[in-house]
Amino acid sequence: MHFSSGIALCQAAGCVVTGLAGQPLHTGIQGLVAASDAEAHAELVRIITRQSGQPR
Repeated sequence: MHFSSGIALCQAAGCVVTGLAGQPLHTGIQGLVAASDAEAHAELVRIITRQSGQPR
């Protein structure tokens, strides 16, 4: 995938990177969430889930 280098760079810097619903990369719906830490990541996933109408 063409995002592999960017994902690896983010993870090496300590960022949390998952799919849009917080699932492991390359599973489920398309898209990525990258955040500086677990707390910010959880908040972003919560907002995305609420806005998209996805079940939690």
